[in-house]
This record gives sequence, structure tokens and C-alpha cells, in this order.
Amino acid sequence: MEYGRVTPHTREGFIPPTKTFDGDEEDLTIAGVQLKLIFTPGEADENISVWLPDRKVLIAGDVFLKTFPNIAPLRGLPTRPVEKWISSLNKLIALDPDFVVPGHMGTIQDAAKAKDALVASRDGIKFVYDRTMEGIAKGKTPDELVQEIKLPEKLAKHPYLQEFYGTVAWSVRGIYSQNAGWFDGNPTKIFPMTDKERAEKLVAMIGGRERMLESAQAALEVEEFQWAAEQADYLLALDPDDSLATEVKVRALRALGERQMNATARNYYLTVANSLKESQSPKPGKQVPLPLPRRSSGRDR
Repeated sequence: MEYGRVTPHTREGFIPPTKTFDGDEEDLTIAGVQLKLIFTPGEADENISVWLPDRKVLIAGDVFLKTFPNIAPLRGLPTRPVEKWISSLNKLIALDPDFVVPGHMGTIQDAAKAKDALVASRDGIKFVYDRTMEGIAKGKTPDELVQEIKLPEKLAKHPYLQEFYGTVAWSVRGIYSQNAGWFDGNPTKIFPMTDKERAEKLVAMIGGRERMLESAQAALEVEEFQWAAEQADYLLALDPDDSLATEVKVRALRALGERQMNATARNYYLTVANSLKESQSPKPGKQVPLPLPRRSSGRDR
């Protein structure tokens, strides 16, 4: 299976705006209701929040959601402008709203709860950004920082910072790449081997295809699903039509997806697993059945 993203550009269905504004704010009155449009870039560069001052209602848009924000999306967009996002949330906190209407999910109908949620969102983003930048300055690699940077307990438990949409780990990688580039400082990675070259050497080192397939099957049995998937990748790098390796990967990805709380990751795991399964073409000869992974509660290991 080929991996990558196809996101064709289109303006189909686009209706150009009839009125625009420059600067950070614009006051309007519509049907007797006073509104303030506030430029608040974050998840989207053009996000606009709407403030109803007489009613103390804030319609925040996607700059604020009931989840850890998707700072570095899997689907192939640039890392979002984190410093601008923090600044946008500071603007919204300063309004001291009684009601907050996010771009998605439910309305917050209490001033104290609204402030707590907005502050937590700002603090969570700022914590990850600051710690990543500190790590870059110390020469840490992205892999090291992903292991080290965890939200403080108070923020990690906050209902508005659960990792259902974005994750701390992806944010760290995105912020690193955005500010320090793709290279992590290890010269071995300047011109690395291709996946196929590496697979050839690893498979030979372990004793051949059958040995690696057995190892991948064993990883499934003990619920080491990530390791099973990675070993299947080595085999598939050598033979993309290897049906047994494909079956290992399908089962590993499904198990990882079933145990994943993040909706984006779960959907990607399961979608790729289904696509791999559908792409399999039966081959003549006896196919050895693989053990089904046991289900367990909890998140992906």
C-alpha cells in the first residue's frame, strides 16, 4: 500500500465575502445587536471570534475547543502558529465572558468555568511550546522531547485538555520542525538508508523472512502491537504483496486503533487497516492463520 496524502486544491462551492475588515477588530451592529469581530488566529490563520459585549457572550470559533488542540495535524497541514494562538487566547480571556460558544461542542454558561477553561487551554499550549523551545536550545532531539514533555498533573487532568483531537507528542514534533527544521542533529540521519535497504539488512540479520514473520506474530500474541506493525513494515518493504505480513499489520493497526482515545489517530489506524485488508489479493497455496490479538482495556502501549 502506498502512503501519502492527496489533498487537491479547489474553490468549488466558495462564496467570496461581501464585506471584509482590516486590523484586529471590527465593531458591527446587526438587527440592533452590537457585535465585535476579533481576529484570533490559531487553528485557522483567518479565525474570527465574535463578542457580544451587552450579553457577555463569546463565540470563540475553532481557536478554543474542549480538547487538547490539533497544533500539528496528521492530515498534512503546516504546524499551526502557536505564539499567535496563545496571543489569541489571551485576548479572549481578557474579555471575561459569562458564556463561551466554541466552534464545536457545548456552550460554557458560567463566567468562572469559562475563564478556567480558556486559561487552561492557553496554559496547556504555552507549556508545550515553552518546553519544546527550551529543549531545542539544549540540543534535545524530537524523540527525546516527546518522551520528556508531559503536561503538569493539573493540566493533564483538565477536561478541556484531554487528547481527543490533538496530542502533546504531535505538538512537540510540529513545534520542533517549525522552529528547528527536520534534522535532529544526529549525523547518521543526514543521508539515511532507504526503508528497503534497511529492511534487507534487518531481515537478513534476524535470520530471514520466516524468522521475522514469526517474531511479528509473537509480538501480536503478547500485545506488542506497535512492534508487530513495525516488523510487518520491514517485510512489506521487501515485498509489498506479502499477504501474511499484511495480515500482521492489519491486526496490529486494528488493535492499536481500538485502544487509542485520540479520534484522529484511531480513525487513521482503522482506515489504513481496512484499506490494507481490501487490497489483499488471495494467493495460491496454504496460508498459515495468525493468532487474533486479545483485547484489553486502556490506551495504546
